[in-house]
Amino acid sequence: MRAGMFSLVLGCLSAIFACSKMEDSYVGFIKKGSITYVGTPDSVKVYPGNKRLKMTWRVSDPSATLARVYWNNKTDSMVVPVKLSANADEMEVMFNNMKEGTYSFDIMMFDKNNNRSINKNVVGKVYGDNYVNTLLGRPVKQAVFEKEKVTISWGIADPTAIAAEINYTDKNGKKHVVSVPPDSMITTLLNYSLTLQERFEYKTLYAPDSLSLDVFATAPQSVKVTGPPIEFARTGWTAGLEDYDIPTNRVPQNVLDNNINTIWHMDKNKTYPHPITIDMKVVNTVSGLTYSQREPLDGAVKLVEIQVSTDNQTWRSLGAYTFENLRGKQYLELLEPASFRYFRVIVRSDYKNGSASALAELGAYRR
Repeated sequence: MRAGMFSLVLGCLSAIFACSKMEDSYVGFIKKGSITYVGTPDSVKVYPGNKRLKMTWRVSDPSATLARVYWNNKTDSMVVPVKLSANADEMEVMFNNMKEGTYSFDIMMFDKNNNRSINKNVVGKVYGDNYVNTLLGRPVKQAVFEKEKVTISWGIADPTAIAAEINYTDKNGKKHVVSVPPDSMITTLLNYSLTLQERFEYKTLYAPDSLSLDVFATAPQSVKVTGPPIEFARTGWTAGLEDYDIPTNRVPQNVLDNNINTIWHMDKNKTYPHPITIDMKVVNTVSGLTYSQREPLDGAVKLVEIQVSTDNQTWRSLGAYTFENLRGKQYLELLEPASFRYFRVIVRSDYKNGSASALAELGAYRR
């Protein structure tokens, strides 16, 4: 009984002591006061650049006096006093001489009593030589000189390219810089002198981000300007009889007669491919082929393969090409000039998905 009474008293004393300790802790907390936070940076934007980076944000708390920005796991930092213009509440911070790479930044605002904001984390990217080395120059299909101007035909630009920049000197010795938008497929250089400048240089410009501080450029690329097409005279040329519409006698030789109204019609009893072989009688160095579609355009020739030979025994392919669905004489530039006596055009399709088609004229040219 005495033992039980002693345990009860001891329990009460313990409870009273514990309550006293909790009260002391609570009072201490009240004495310290509540924590004061400064407003967090708002509307943060990161502007990537060439070995540099810019960051802006809106200062949401007028009590803020400085900002601390940390990166590289807080091994690097920058302290920036808050200096706002009269009409703006935005801070701007530049990070120069940065190594290329992706960075994680922590931004905290502080007031004069060293109260701080909640951490604001943002990710930014710095570009440099490694990025530049991945950039591709926009392809030039051809640059043709004729009547004191150069007509440049472009390939498709990379989606992140913003322009191509051409440098050339005109016939009066005046230097020009021409900016070409990425969606422009043809560019004309005026008052050009082929004697003064056989080649011109261009570079392709890139912006890796819509907020990019800098424009990046590929190394200058040199383009040789070619002269106008000079057609080979077709006198004495012959065409083989391996494929044609026999009942109508629309023979392959018709493509060599300078008459748009006579045609070579492929054998209607066969399906693609349909070949036509031309013998120029001598070896020529050829820059491209000329062709005229049958008119009116009705299932015109579309996809072809071009093969060439010097002896009519050994043939090599120059690749696949597309004939345009256009009226009049067309010029098809080879990927590079080639020397041969015989050339074979193997027709593989037409614009009506038929089994045979027709062609009015075929020729060849040099530059």
